[in-house]
Amino acid sequence: MKTLRLFTIIILAVLVLSTWAPAPVYAKGSDTLVVDLAKVKLARLRVNNRTGGTLYVRFSGPFSYNFAASSQGKTTFESVIQPGKYTVTVTSSGCSGQLTYRKKVKGGTVSLPPILCKH
Repeated sequence: MKTLRLFTIIILAVLVLSTWAPAPVYAKGSDTLVVDLAKVKLARLRVNNRTGGTLYVRFSGPFSYNFAASSQGKTTFESVIQPGKYTVTVTSSGCSGQLTYRKKVKGGTVSLPPILCKH
C-alpha cells in the first residue's frame, strides 16, 4: 500500500513538473538576406509631428520599419533604414485617415513634410 501511494505521488509530481517545463518550439526556416551593414549607407527618418497625438510611420518595401513619435515637433530617429524603394504610410492617434508616400532611400536623412491634423 505504501509503495502504491509513493508511486502515485511520484507520477503526480512528474506530471506537475512537466507542465512547468518549457515546451519544444519548432521554427520554420526562412530565406534570409545577408547584408554587410558596414558597407551599406543607412538612412535615418526625420518627422515633424504637429498632430496633437502620436505619429506612426511604417516603411514597407525590401525591408519593413515602424516608427512612433509621441512628442510634438521634430523627431529624428536612428540610422536604420536600408536603401531601397519604400511605401511610407503615416497615421496618427490625433486624427483619422492616413497619408501614403513613395520614397527612394539611398542613405542620409529621409524627411517627411510636417504632419498636422485639421480639426
